[in-house]
Amino acid sequence: MSYSEPIYEYVYDRKSNRECKEVRYKVNNRNYDDRYYSNEYNDELGVDTLIGTAAGAVLGSQVGKGNGRVAAQIVGGLLGAKIAHEIRNNYKPNHRYERDYRDYDDYRYETRTECYDKPKRVKRKMITGYKNYFVYNGVEHYKITNRPKRKIKITHTINF
Repeated sequence: MSYSEPIYEYVYDRKSNRECKEVRYKVNNRNYDDRYYSNEYNDELGVDTLIGTAAGAVLGSQVGKGNGRVAAQIVGGLLGAKIAHEIRNNYKPNHRYERDYRDYDDYRYETRTECYDKPKRVKRKMITGYKNYFVYNGVEHYKITNRPKRKIKITHTINF
């Protein structure tokens, strides 16, 4: 009686699955050049805020009398700075309002497809060799080989 049976091992492979999904983004839809109206451009030195502070302090000094004059200057300076800050942050160019306001919203939404590779671990069964069974002198033996064998070469040594 001789036969061969495969020897299996489990091997893990990495495969990547491409997955895509629709993502919605908020996109700027302004019709003017942002660098002239952005807060970063105007905030470099804060000149408009300083001018607003000075103007408010001068007006405050006109209102107050005596010891109240210093307090009026401080309050006027703070109000002037606040007004200058609000004007800068809420400023929109005039040409925007010449047309129908509904057509020129600041933002619109875009849907984009984003894809990425998601790694996946795949387990597969692999034949790594064969156990070839045979009987010699009434005893069952086996020999491991890369391929199934019909005949096995036997060398027998006698010790005495």
